[in-house]
Amino acid sequence: MHPRTFSRIGPGRAKLIFYGIFAIALFLTWRLCDFQIIRGPVLAKEALEQRSNTIEVFARRGSILDKDGNVLVRSLPSESIYAVPSQLSDPDATARKLGAILGTLDPAVITGLHDRRLQFTWVARKVSPDVAGRVRAANLEGIDFKAEDTGRRYDTVGHLASTVLGFVGIDENGLDGVEYQYDSLLRGETGRISLETDQFKRPIPFGDQIVLRPSKPGYTLALTIDSYLQYQTERVLAEQVKEFSAESGSALILDPWSGAVLSLANVPDYQPNDFSHATPDARRDRAVMDAYEPGSTFKLVTAAAALESGIVTTQSRFPARDTLEIGGRVLHNAEDGFMAGTGGSETLEQIIEYSHNIGAAEVGLRIGARRLDNMIRAAEFGEPTQVGLPGENPGIAPALKDWSASSLPTIAFGQGISITPLALARFYAAIANGGILLRPRILSAIFDDRGNMVYHYGREVEHRIFSRRTAATLRGFLRSVVLRGTGDPTAQIPGYTTAGKTGTAQVVENGAYAPGQYIASFIGLVPAEHPRYLILVKVVKPRSAIYGSVVAAPGFAKIAMIAMLHAGVLPNVPSPSPAPDRLVRRAKKAN
Repeated sequence: MHPRTFSRIGPGRAKLIFYGIFAIALFLTWRLCDFQIIRGPVLAKEALEQRSNTIEVFARRGSILDKDGNVLVRSLPSESIYAVPSQLSDPDATARKLGAILGTLDPAVITGLHDRRLQFTWVARKVSPDVAGRVRAANLEGIDFKAEDTGRRYDTVGHLASTVLGFVGIDENGLDGVEYQYDSLLRGETGRISLETDQFKRPIPFGDQIVLRPSKPGYTLALTIDSYLQYQTERVLAEQVKEFSAESGSALILDPWSGAVLSLANVPDYQPNDFSHATPDARRDRAVMDAYEPGSTFKLVTAAAALESGIVTTQSRFPARDTLEIGGRVLHNAEDGFMAGTGGSETLEQIIEYSHNIGAAEVGLRIGARRLDNMIRAAEFGEPTQVGLPGENPGIAPALKDWSASSLPTIAFGQGISITPLALARFYAAIANGGILLRPRILSAIFDDRGNMVYHYGREVEHRIFSRRTAATLRGFLRSVVLRGTGDPTAQIPGYTTAGKTGTAQVVENGAYAPGQYIASFIGLVPAEHPRYLILVKVVKPRSAIYGSVVAAPGFAKIAMIAMLHAGVLPNVPSPSPAPDRLVRRAKKAN
């Protein structure tokens, strides 16, 4: 029988080993208590801070719809491409391959790819899924992808209504148009989440996630824009601008009974999906930003003031002449083939029908400056229409105390005052609807992220500016313009009744009239008896012709016919005349 092994160890040495092991155990126990009990809460908090990260969860930006619910603008998922330059073995080859897919790279990106000290540099932000897929398929060394917290804003309709819709920045912050004006509604509310991450701030699978504040998606906005009418308005306007080699143009369709803007077009325009390559001039919403002297289209303001004053009636007559000297200035009628001549007289309707400047000046002088100014203030010229678009120009309507000796006669035919196309359209809408000034609007409704309507925008009445009788008389004047005056025959449409007014105004640049530069315009109603649409066409600096009857009225006629057909209103074609033998038979029966 063998003796036990430990019996070979001396008692002193055994005690020493025992006490050593006991001391180590005691130390470990103390350290365990220190970590778990004494410093446990503090260390746990520090450990949590090391592996946890609080991030912002960006809300999905709301969409923009047209009046029929068709999507105009929406946010789509996106990825951004980045590089780790320290991992690139051949930066030049990588840059060439990226350039073949992404196009010309920014010089700063190329510089970053060659800096091997960098661990991160952006290559392209928020690219489309197609582009991201092509780069991913190239399997480039040191190139990776990051899903963006904010999506890629995408205009589904290209450049349609681009000057109205506007655009957003790289982080989906509204920078222009509707995107800017209603940014607080569209962008929603950012949320916050606390989650466990690794040393590279990547979420740990199955790690804890705590929602500190949920994100709230942005509201969806429905506009009053009719996409079909918008497309056709842009098309026709572009044709008119091109035909007359003009500098620019604006056109709009307004519902005169509700104030809804059904289309609002500008030429030139741009592609919001690539807004960085567009010039500031192309991005201008000229219909609300550019004030101009309206010229003869303003004569209806003078006519309204005259009829409301009671001093002038439809039977009143004014001297028919082509020049008038007043305040040291000699005023003239336009040499457009509708000269007044001398020695005779004309009615207010004839002045409007043939667009006589001197006749309008005579009307202004008869009613006086205060009555004309009162109508200008009632129409709210010189104030923004509050349509709901950014950068609206209020125009310039000089205060009565600032009028010179020649201000009254010149303002009476549309010089010495500036307004926007939208402001003029609002006034003509009052002629169409019986004398009520409405607030034009671009927004129709607001919806939450579940599609529930939050708010609906209806008709907003400002006040009555003239009587129903005056409105009916003015509509009759506008009808005469198309039948016998400056709108005959260019503003006529077979099968529909139209009414409107031509305008030819000089261009003001740096406080003076630019020689040989004009603005041609036409504003009209269809149908004339009970207007469904109010349409304005304005062409700036046409070259081969200058008069509104030639440059703008044909554009009005094209848009008006399209709008009526779109509304389902077919042209009223007259019945064919009876054949002669039928007339004979009818005559015999009558006898």
